[in-house]
Formats: sequence, structure tokens, C-alpha cells
Amino acid sequence: MMEPIMCPFCGGAELIEEEESELETDDEYWVIYHWRCTDCGEAFEKVITQPLSDAFEDVKEEDGPLWS
Repeated sequence: MMEPIMCPFCGGAELIEEEESELETDDEYWVIYHWRCTDCGEAFEKVITQPLSDAFEDVKEEDGPLWS
């Protein structure tokens, strides 16, 4: 994923990446990336979604169980 190079509110370049969030709906998997601009103090997000059928496509059975 490409990181932002500037704040969409003030154009400042001093950005802090905060902890990401994950959300699962009935048919989609969301990853929400959070940033805060140290110049103006505004927070903004980037949301990436994908169908649940594709979310765990790379996991193989020999990798063990998905949940513990």
C-alpha cells in the first residue's frame, strides 16, 4: 500500500501513522489505515476492502488453523 506524502487538509508533510484497524462484515474484509498530521492536527484514513472470499486466499492448509 502506498503511504500518503502530504496531509489532504493543509498540505503538510509531517505525518504520523497510527495503529491500523480491521473490520469484517458479512461479505467484505476492511483494513483501515490511520494517519495524523503534526502540522494541523487533523486525522485522516485510507480504507482498503476486499471480498471475504479473497481475504484469506494466500493461506494454505499446511500453514495450520486460521484461528486459535
